[in-house]
Amino acid sequence: MTRIVIVDDHRMFVDSLVRLLGDEPDLIVVAVANTVAGGVEAAATHAPDVVLLDYRLPDGDAPTSIVQLRDVAPSARVLVMTGLGDEATLAAARNARCAGVVTKDRAARDLLAAVRAVASGATVAPDDAQERREGSRQRAATGRTLSPRERVVLEHLAAGHSTEEVAASLHISSVTVRNHIQRLLSKLGAHSRLEAVAIGIEVGVIAPPPHRQRPS
Repeated sequence: MTRIVIVDDHRMFVDSLVRLLGDEPDLIVVAVANTVAGGVEAAATHAPDVVLLDYRLPDGDAPTSIVQLRDVAPSARVLVMTGLGDEATLAAARNARCAGVVTKDRAARDLLAAVRAVASGATVAPDDAQERREGSRQRAATGRTLSPRERVVLEHLAAGHSTEEVAASLHISSVTVRNHIQRLLSKLGAHSRLEAVAIGIEVGVIAPPPHRQRPS
């Protein structure tokens, strides 16, 4: 079993990751944290094989976090996750000597492959820069086709709201919400709600949700 600690402060993203990884027979999430300090404590306590680390956290970023994680869990392999596909961010993550970098707009299967790769000792690099730029342009053009209501639904998803919560807020049925979600997934070329949110933020369709502290 590959033991994993997740360090990310976006609740919906973390919940989706826990469910995704929990369905895999060879992977297990042993702890979750939403700050650098919490991640360091979790790594020291649980000695994970892999740390899934968000690039930007309320109390620090990946380059500084990796140094602290390596001090308390030297055998852990750190896979940095980022919604920022710019070269400066990716270069900073690579220069911090992490085991790999994966952008949050990738499909779930890509993240699983990256986790298994770094756990086996390999290094994971993000996609070719030109491919990322072309993909970003295509997603931006597609994102502009979202209807105003689909954008509002996507904003609710980014805030971590459930289908029922979205329906109550917009005074529509859950069936209608699911239809909106399916259409926006199709338009954005996303495989999940999580991926749709990441793409929506990347191309500027919605704003990133504010950092939120969860109760410890």
